[in-house]
Amino acid sequence: MTQRKAQERLIQLGKMSGFVLLVLFAGVVFNLWRANNKPLPPKIELPKEPPDLTLLFTANRQGKLEVCGCPGKRAEDLAKVATLIKDTANEMERKGTSVAVVEGGDFVGGSDVVPYLLKAYRLIGYQCIALSPRDQKRLSVIRTSANGIHLLLPTNPESLQTFQFRGKVFNIILVNLGQPPDKDDNFWQRVLSQLQTMKHPNTLLAAVAYVDRNRATELAKKLRGIVNILIMDDSVPLSADEISPVMYKAGKEVSGVFLAALPQSRSTVLSLMVWANRERGDSYRIDAQWLQSTGRSDDPQVKKVVDEYYEKRQEQLEREMQQLMKIASQKAYLPPEFCGKCHQPQYEQWLSTGHAHAIETLEKQKRMDKSCLTCHSLEFRMRGIVTERKKRGVECVDCHVELQDPATAQMHGQRPGERPTTKIVNEKVCTSCHDQQNSPNFNLQTYLPKVTH
Repeated sequence: MTQRKAQERLIQLGKMSGFVLLVLFAGVVFNLWRANNKPLPPKIELPKEPPDLTLLFTANRQGKLEVCGCPGKRAEDLAKVATLIKDTANEMERKGTSVAVVEGGDFVGGSDVVPYLLKAYRLIGYQCIALSPRDQKRLSVIRTSANGIHLLLPTNPESLQTFQFRGKVFNIILVNLGQPPDKDDNFWQRVLSQLQTMKHPNTLLAAVAYVDRNRATELAKKLRGIVNILIMDDSVPLSADEISPVMYKAGKEVSGVFLAALPQSRSTVLSLMVWANRERGDSYRIDAQWLQSTGRSDDPQVKKVVDEYYEKRQEQLEREMQQLMKIASQKAYLPPEFCGKCHQPQYEQWLSTGHAHAIETLEKQKRMDKSCLTCHSLEFRMRGIVTERKKRGVECVDCHVELQDPATAQMHGQRPGERPTTKIVNEKVCTSCHDQQNSPNFNLQTYLPKVTH
C-alpha cells in the first residue's frame, strides 16, 4: 500500500468515526430531551365552583392490579389510577372541598390478591368499600386485610349498615342495597322504614345498588323522597342535550332521585359532587362526572405493592405457562373451568352469557348437528365429540386464540404489564361464526360489551 493510499484510508476511517460519534451524540441528546420533556398528564377538569363534598368511586377492578399491554389498556393499572385519585383529591381539598374515596364493588379476584389490593387502597386513602354480592364470597380474607377501611355489606332488612361521610356543611350517609328484590313488600317496608329514620337536617342519603339502568329507574320511583342519590352498576343513558362539551357526565336526575353510574372501566373514576344551597338549608345541587387515568404516571408507593404481588405470583405464573404450553403444543382441548381456577370473576361473567349455554341452546332447538356444533362447541370443533352440555359452548380459547399457539401461549408466564402490545380478540375472531348467514345483524360495538370481562 502506498503512503498516499494509506493516508486516504485514514481520512475515510476518520470521517466514518466522526459520523458514528455524531450519531451517538445525537442519540444521547435526544434521550435527554425526551426524559426532560415527557408529555404532561391531561388536566383534571373540575367545576369552576368547588363542590362542598365529593365522593370518588372506583369499581369493577376484579382483582387486576395490572392489565396486559392491549392498546389503551395500560391506563387501567392500579398505580396509574392511584395517581389520578390522589391528584384529584389534593386539587379539590386545596379548593376547600371535603373528599372521600370509596370502592364501589366487584373489586376482588382470587383470594391471593386481596391483601395486596387492600394495602394499596390504604395507601391511596380509601375510607369505605361497598361489597358486591360477588365480593362477599371473599368476605373472610377481606375482613382480615381491611385494617381500618370500613366495609359496607349489602342490606340486611333487620339491621341496615351505613357509612357516614362528614363534610364541613352537611353529611352524606351511604347504604348498600346489594341486589334488592323486585317484588318483596316485606323487604321494602322494613328497608324504607329504616331509611326514613336516617333523614336529618343537613344530611343526604346515598344508596349503592348492583342493578342495571332499567331496574335503577324503577328503584328511583320507590326511593323518591327518602334517598337523594342512587348509584347503579351500569352506564347512565344521556340524551344529546344532556351531554356536556366540557365534562364527561356520569349522572342525571330521574323521578326526583339523582342517578349516578359506577365506573364500568378500571381506568375510570366517578366523581360525585354535591353543593349546598347557602340560602336554603336543606337544598342541594348534585352532579357527577367521569375522570380518566389515561396519561397518568405510576404512583410509586402503589407500584411497589403491585411489584411485591407479582414477584410472589411469578412462580405460579410460570407453572401455569408450562401447563398451557403443553396443552397448546398437543392441540388439546382446554375446558373453561381450567381458566376459571385463576380467572374466577371472568369465568363467572362468562357463565352469565349466551356463550356459556351455546350447546344447551342447540339442544333446545333440536339442532345438534355438525354444522351448528362447529361454532357452538369448542370441544366438538377440536375433538369431534361433546362430553358436557351444561356450562359449555363458545369458550375461552374461541376468543383468546393466542392460547392455541405455543409461541403466544408462553406470554401467560409474564406479568400483565410486561406482555407485548397485542389485541387478539377482534372483529375477525367474532365474525368467523357471527357471519352474514348466521348473524345478519351482528355489530361488534353492540355485542362485545355483552361478553367483555
